Amino acid sequence: GTYGALNRYTLRPTGRTNEDGEETFARIVPTAIRLLRSDPFGPLVLALEQFDDEDQSASPAAIMSHRVVVPRAEVQGVDSPADAIAVSLDRTGGIDLPLIADLLGMSDHDAREALGNLVFADPTTDQLIHAPEYLSGDVRVKLEAARLRAEQDPEFQINVDALAEALPAPLGIQDIHAKLGAVWISADVHERFLRSILRAEDVRVENPLPGMWEIRGGRQGLLSTSEWGTPRRPAPDIAQAVMEQRTMLVYDEEKDIDGKVRRVLNPVETAAAQEKADALQERFSDWVWEDPARAQALVDEYNRRFNSIVLRDYTDAGAYLSLPGLASNFEPRTHQRAAVARMVSEPAAGLFHEVGAGKTAEMILGAMEMRRMGLISKPVVVVPNHMLEQFGREWLQIYPRARVLAASSLDLTADKRRLFVARAAANEWDAIILTQGAFAKIPLRAETQQEYIRGQVDDVRRVLGEATGEQRMSVKRIQRKLLAMENKLKDRLDSDRDRGVCFEDTGIDYVIVDEMHMYKNLATESNIRDAAIEGSDRASDLHMKLEYLRSAGRERVVTAATATPISNSITETYVMQRYLRPDVLESAGVGAFDAWAATFGELVTQMEISPTGSTFRMKTRFARFQNGQELLRMWSVFADVKTAEDLDLPVPALVQRDDGSRAPSTVPVQPTVELEQYVASLAERAEKVATRQVRPDEDNMLLIATDGRKAALDIRMVISRDPSGPSKVDVAADAIHRIWERTRDNEYLDTVTGQPSTVRGSLQLVFSDIGTPNQDRWNAYDELRQQLVQRGIPAEQVRYMHEAKTDVEKARLFAAARAGHVAVLLGSTEKMGVGTNVQARAIALHHLDCPWRPSDIAQRDGRIMRQGNQNEEVAIVRYVTERSFDSYMWQTVERKAASFAQLLRGKINAREIEEIDTSALSAAEAKAIASGNPLLLEHSVILNEVNRLRRLQRAHERNEDMLVHTGNRARSAAERAAADIRGLEAAAPRMIDTSGDRFRITLGARDYDSRSEAAHALAAWMGDSGLKWLPRYGHKDFGIIGRISGFDIHVEARSGLAALDVTLSLPEVPRSGFTLPKESFLEAGLGLVQRIENRVSGIPSLLDQAREDLEEAEQTVADTQQRLGQPFRHAQTLADAEEDLARVESQLAAMQDEPRPEPDSLESERVELTIEAVRGYQPNLGSREGAVTVTVEPFDSSDPTRQPPSSTPSL
Repeated sequence: GTYGALNRYTLRPTGRTNEDGEETFARIVPTAIRLLRSDPFGPLVLALEQFDDEDQSASPAAIMSHRVVVPRAEVQGVDSPADAIAVSLDRTGGIDLPLIADLLGMSDHDAREALGNLVFADPTTDQLIHAPEYLSGDVRVKLEAARLRAEQDPEFQINVDALAEALPAPLGIQDIHAKLGAVWISADVHERFLRSILRAEDVRVENPLPGMWEIRGGRQGLLSTSEWGTPRRPAPDIAQAVMEQRTMLVYDEEKDIDGKVRRVLNPVETAAAQEKADALQERFSDWVWEDPARAQALVDEYNRRFNSIVLRDYTDAGAYLSLPGLASNFEPRTHQRAAVARMVSEPAAGLFHEVGAGKTAEMILGAMEMRRMGLISKPVVVVPNHMLEQFGREWLQIYPRARVLAASSLDLTADKRRLFVARAAANEWDAIILTQGAFAKIPLRAETQQEYIRGQVDDVRRVLGEATGEQRMSVKRIQRKLLAMENKLKDRLDSDRDRGVCFEDTGIDYVIVDEMHMYKNLATESNIRDAAIEGSDRASDLHMKLEYLRSAGRERVVTAATATPISNSITETYVMQRYLRPDVLESAGVGAFDAWAATFGELVTQMEISPTGSTFRMKTRFARFQNGQELLRMWSVFADVKTAEDLDLPVPALVQRDDGSRAPSTVPVQPTVELEQYVASLAERAEKVATRQVRPDEDNMLLIATDGRKAALDIRMVISRDPSGPSKVDVAADAIHRIWERTRDNEYLDTVTGQPSTVRGSLQLVFSDIGTPNQDRWNAYDELRQQLVQRGIPAEQVRYMHEAKTDVEKARLFAAARAGHVAVLLGSTEKMGVGTNVQARAIALHHLDCPWRPSDIAQRDGRIMRQGNQNEEVAIVRYVTERSFDSYMWQTVERKAASFAQLLRGKINAREIEEIDTSALSAAEAKAIASGNPLLLEHSVILNEVNRLRRLQRAHERNEDMLVHTGNRARSAAERAAADIRGLEAAAPRMIDTSGDRFRITLGARDYDSRSEAAHALAAWMGDSGLKWLPRYGHKDFGIIGRISGFDIHVEARSGLAALDVTLSLPEVPRSGFTLPKESFLEAGLGLVQRIENRVSGIPSLLDQAREDLEEAEQTVADTQQRLGQPFRHAQTLADAEEDLARVESQLAAMQDEPRPEPDSLESERVELTIEAVRGYQPNLGSREGAVTVTVEPFDSSDPTRQPPSSTPSL
């Protein structure tokens, strides 16, 4: 138009810097547009155009050319109950019986009959629930509620039967990994274990808080200080450290050069204590299952806590949605509909979908549907600061009639905040869209924050109040923990924020968070090294607001969307659970991180390369999941995970390798003489740091690691001397140039017009987080650019992302790259990662260094493996300098990527998640090449297999013991069932019908024919007999208190687990007894009389059940006899694997004592390869025109006439 795009803006420096030290810019929009944003219909006006932020261009939106909202005819009648349910779910989000009856053209009663088992009545509310919803979630809790109701109302037996069938198959001892400190194993069991192995009756074990244990006694004698412990660390100390997930370290006290006493790690004593810790853990994991009764009790407890969840598939539920108000030109995909159905049905949802899956549309659709159904009133959507306008435009383009209020942090300055909150509260909005900064600027009231603090420390306070005099040690630790928690929370929450207007005043009742990974730093306490999180203000603010909504009784609270729910730490899986479903954690008893870790995580010890790259070491880390099926079930309650494979997105394929696989390529680079000498000096520096010969401010491991990473890229990053041989930059320059030569004439379509572009040539992306442009010193970027220009690539076609300082400049650079005016674009993960949209011509991507986080690699690779890339095949190349810090970096990424992929992509039936998938294998290949020792990878693979087979062997042995116990229990059960059958068969002919007006009961010496009078008589008896006043730990047999239908009524009270339990039975009718807590018994009233009556009328059912039990018990006896004595079927495989492991470990041990070969003794040989690092080098990645071939010739420093090697990637 005459005045330009409606959504146009300019950027103005703010004079401030962000957390990375870069200058920040504010978006300045025309005054008219700024005023328009405050109008309720303003966002709709701005949505009239399709706006491109990158080049500030606009085109008319679809609504400008044709109708996009089409009225949908309302369904008036249906042919089947299933169709009626679909309509009801679509209109109301639940089962509306009058609506269903109207649709079917019948009465409510007939409609209920027609629905049958498609719906179930909730036993506590009688509300009808759709079967897929009722038979999913924690079905064990639902089953208990149904059984209680069925005792009073036999109609609910149908619920019991359906839920019992839906219950997950019970896990056995062979399925469960028992660990010291696991929350499902009581302190009493731990105490008996230590008493047993130490033969010490004075051992006392307490578990005052999740993750906190106290062990007293048992520290004397050889068993404690030799067999299961050491003189420096007796067995109880080691056991307590293991139970609390602490690494067992032993220190000595020494004087430093200044005469000060300092603590120095004693490696010998530490290793000895660690060995005892492993022995205790292994013995405990066997001991718990050795006693059949104890084993059965623990199996039952584990199943109760962790094996009760049934997952729901929301595909069908998504298909029901008609989505009224949706623009006719937008058709949600199947996975998007399923995501919306999950948001509608669950209290919290995690949309963990790959980039390009359409998460923005899912969030919009879900918010509109929940609001339409009346499930929420006023949702807020929190988006990254640069996404505010775009999100609002997309919302109105999908729902043109929506009312949306959007605000950035500039709209919430002190003088505008009250106006905004007033507008938010006073109007009906379909959504309020806030930037992250704006969301954080709306605080909760001071009293709400105080309530949050109290909620975080209430459990600690409660335990402190209940502590006895015998628990003095625990009390001191609890007091310290309480004080530390309160101070930390107060420091974080006492920020300088305007208290005048608050979050509670806005009326917001649901939160949708885009890019949820930006809130991952939620404060998390842990004894596990590197697992604890200090926490950020942003994360605490979000968590506090979600907890406020939960405390306010909101059934639905939050949807979180991100492509990377786990980016850097296993702790983040737990953090996501805390945000989204803390109730699931709490119900399982794993609300505290260390309790969660003790159940699902394992501290593993692995052989790895030291940070210097010159030696091997054993390192203990938290890097494996156990009891994986249950962990994945808890995760999948809220996590809707969609990977690129799930979505089948139209992205290019990686160039096929000779073995048929498609994976990134790794190019090994020989170290120069200077690099090997420098790495040796790093080892010396590390030794001085470890022995404290230097102060931390002079040198430390972080500085050493940083210098090591720089040197691995190019020695000139750390010393001012040219290398004697080719560096990684030299090898990469040659590879990039050869690809450019082969692809400079490739043709592409213009991304704006869709027509063939007049500009030819592909784009290559080069990533490096170190060696970035710097005018004051040598840097890898300038060196690479210079070499590329010298090889013939035009200088103007080699660009840096660092040139673009503002969003506008970035947009122009991106547009130039898409148009073919850029041949090579260099950048860091931060600058060229998220939001970089240049994939149209991208033919190859090069990793000059390895970032710390697997998610960073995914972000880098996502710039080329992306929708809109016009190439059918592309290459990803990783350059690794051998025997350098590169090997340490790649193995770190391998470890992290393996764990994260296991959880996100693991199969729901996995018991132990520890295999490395193909996404992590490339990192493993790089590690093997960089170290120059493929034995490392072989050792890792074999060790995992041996450990897996040994666990299977122990499980087989435990299962044999369990079969013996199960058979004995089944024989006893068969005998009891047979006796019950005889008793019930004798009782059945004596039954007297008491139904309806024929009711008769004798209580004391008086007969009653009125149920209500009988109830009053029972209530009077409770007071007269003393039952009402019987204490919690009392016990009394009240004997026979009356008769019904010819059978005596017997009552007895005794102490139960949580209360005084009262049991009422008919002694002449087997299985007729039922037990209630005393308070429930006293308040039962007429229901108690009905229960007694049902005991008689239910004799035929009891007889049928007894016969079924007898048949089942006899079948169990036969089954156990058949299965007993089976040999371990993996015995030979285990023996072979152990032999291979011994061979590899022997070779590795020998290598530790062998000196590295001198650089000038390295043999020169020409190697053609594509990264088949571990499987063996192959000559190329493909033979077709456009395939990549990488050729490397190692440099021999002893021959000065040799030229740097040539790497030849070709496309």
